[in-house]
Amino acid sequence: MLFQNREGSIPASWAWKKIMRFAIITVAVIGFAALLWPSSPPRYNAMHAYSNVTISSNVECDLDVEMLHRLDVRKLVAYTRREMVLDFTADPLPIRQGIKQPLLDTKWKPSASEPEPGQSLDGCTVRTPMQVQVVQPPKMAVAPHIDFGVATSIGRLNDSLDQFAHWAGYTRTRIFALIEPDETKEGVAYVRAKAENLGINLLITESEDDYLHRYFALIPLLEEHTREQTQWACIIDDDTFFPSMSALVDALAKYDHTKPMYIGGLSEGTPQIAVFGIIAFGGAGVFLSRPLLSDLATVYDECEQMTYTGDRRIANCIYQYTTTRMTIDHRLHQLDLMKDASGFFESGRELPLSVHHWKSWFNADMPKLSVISELCGDTCLLRQWQFSDGYLLTNGFSVVKYGFPPESGDLSMEMTWEPHNGANQESYLHELGPLRRKDEMKESYLLQDAKVEGNGHVTQWYVKRDSILGDEVLELSWRKR
Repeated sequence: MLFQNREGSIPASWAWKKIMRFAIITVAVIGFAALLWPSSPPRYNAMHAYSNVTISSNVECDLDVEMLHRLDVRKLVAYTRREMVLDFTADPLPIRQGIKQPLLDTKWKPSASEPEPGQSLDGCTVRTPMQVQVVQPPKMAVAPHIDFGVATSIGRLNDSLDQFAHWAGYTRTRIFALIEPDETKEGVAYVRAKAENLGINLLITESEDDYLHRYFALIPLLEEHTREQTQWACIIDDDTFFPSMSALVDALAKYDHTKPMYIGGLSEGTPQIAVFGIIAFGGAGVFLSRPLLSDLATVYDECEQMTYTGDRRIANCIYQYTTTRMTIDHRLHQLDLMKDASGFFESGRELPLSVHHWKSWFNADMPKLSVISELCGDTCLLRQWQFSDGYLLTNGFSVVKYGFPPESGDLSMEMTWEPHNGANQESYLHELGPLRRKDEMKESYLLQDAKVEGNGHVTQWYVKRDSILGDEVLELSWRKR
């Protein structure tokens, strides 16, 4: 019989001691295991993986994982959606306007009589739409009087068509491309068809010459194809971008196209000017009036023998064989800025006529930046709104909060770029001053993507990168009132 010995039943005190000892050991083991067992992180730090994207439990809405891949987001800690409603006016507006509402504060309460909007049921969308004013855009520019010339390759030309479409599409301007021979011929046919679909009047000529000779050969090519209405010829690089064709047409209208005129922009850095001289830097656009274009065509053979290349050959040909001198238009920008040009785009100044180096020296996707113009026109580009929570939206480029906010009315440009070729702050004053030091505490959401939706809305995605904590995404959905 269990719990019996030779002398009968086991004493109750002994059995009780065995039970207590077992219980104490069990509790000790459980407690020790609890100490060693990894603790669960708080809910706001919990991360869940979806198709190689880790999403914080803070993000309580369903998201398009493919969209996150497109934004190159691999670890997401916050996602906010806002609806932006455009109110058009014919009255002039300052480039930077103040808004008495927060941009990212999802707990904001508009008034005591209204319920607190907070976030909608999907956990990402701020319920209250944000209404902002913009200037009524001008009608689409018509520019058959301007011809453009570019020396490039068929591959780079194909890559450039989307950016060309923004300023050349359906404007009746012409682009003459002088390319190296395409052995397959299929590339040329494809690019011509693509350009036609984008409304670009593109004429392609193949040449055995190397790039530098093709660049200067654009002068006789453009002169040969002038037509009655031609007033200006412009030589560009394949990454020259004109944010507004309307603004460019208006700017050129202030110059006398019936006289020999050589118009362009200098480099932003004086060391570059010291190397290359007082010339129209090609990335900003080299504008030649029709009379000057004809003058250069007559001395082409002499100038073609010069040892100078590219835009320097054009300048020295003009200086050597004509009395025309360069007219500087300070809105034409070569943008010789290294790595981070955000200070230029966030300066709150007048929209530049041209920009360059945006996909080489620094990164600013100009075609995506300009998508918003499909809804509110070129006058909407880089327009700014300062919100009550300190965030500043530069439309199409960024949303920032400065660690050291500039005072009201401060027109200085933040010097975010790295000096090039021995430059210092003084080197950039002639084109970009006044300047201020880089704000190392600035918080930045940069535009990563933008597209026109089927309902006529435009959606932008701005991303704040953090390789350790994870990325934050701000989605702005724009519509007309």
